[in-house]
Amino acid sequence: MSGTFLGDYELGPVRGIGTAGTIYEATNRSNGESVAVKRLNDAASEDELIRARFRREMEVMKRLNHPNILRYYGGGDHEGQLYYAMELVEGGTVKDLLELRGRFPWQMVVDITRQVASALQHAHNNGVVHRDLKPGNLLLTAEGDVKLGDFGVARDLQGTDLTGKGMTVGTHAYMSPEQITGDQSLSGKADLYSMGCCVFEMLTGEKPFSGETYAQLFDKHLLADPPQIDSFVSSCPKVLQQMTYQLLAKKPADRPFNARQVQAVMLQLDEGIQTGDSHGGLGAVTSVGHEMLKKQIQFQMSQAPPRQITWVHLLIMLVALVVIISGAILLQL
Repeated sequence: MSGTFLGDYELGPVRGIGTAGTIYEATNRSNGESVAVKRLNDAASEDELIRARFRREMEVMKRLNHPNILRYYGGGDHEGQLYYAMELVEGGTVKDLLELRGRFPWQMVVDITRQVASALQHAHNNGVVHRDLKPGNLLLTAEGDVKLGDFGVARDLQGTDLTGKGMTVGTHAYMSPEQITGDQSLSGKADLYSMGCCVFEMLTGEKPFSGETYAQLFDKHLLADPPQIDSFVSSCPKVLQQMTYQLLAKKPADRPFNARQVQAVMLQLDEGIQTGDSHGGLGAVTSVGHEMLKKQIQFQMSQAPPRQITWVHLLIMLVALVVIISGAILLQL
């Protein structure tokens, strides 16, 4: 789409396709800076509820300013086409790393969790519940910084909820019990549960719950205990395992008080445990974990093939878009 302009931005290659929006690599014509631009797809633009969600996403991102959250550069309506620009991140995602290497060293998990917890606390302090925290929405820089992205289904506690009563929103494998049941009193504790799913997967290489159908998966989220982490990995500190189980508590009240408490446990691990790095020296856990993460990201970047969007991706996007629009029509009936 090179040569196509949205406001001050010239669109380049497609970087990703979602159910309602497409993300492009782009250039700011005023200063030459490389950015990512998310554009609402043409078919989705015809639905007022989807347009309202996109505007809400822009408002939410505008309000957030944190080193572990993708920076928002502005957006608008260009000839009826909604779009916004954000920070361009080149290191892939935590999901990409999991697919490349499987489970992570626990030191690396501590560093990633520390960064994600900090991002969540900032979002929650500003009245934003992400509702779709998962490895694919944790973007990585070449320097090992984690950036929380995709606030497309975020709940803004300071505004009107755009989700229909009783509807589930999120990604099934990482969805909290209260999201599954459509609880209207949803809080930031839902994001803590999703973070627990992510931490479990990073430590073990497996999701905490799975099922052949959505009903089976939902039943496990609602009723089943997660597998024992030390059956997958024996070297993980007990404190980290206990925090993971607490994050995965079925009742929100049984989870940590807030994301800051999770971050504090990661920093306590930092203070209480020393570990050797690849050069034979000693360093704090998160420092060693951060270096591990940087090396993994840089290795992945060196191995990654050029990004290509195939007809299969386009077909998946079209099917997902039809489902979203159909759901929106039903809500309006």
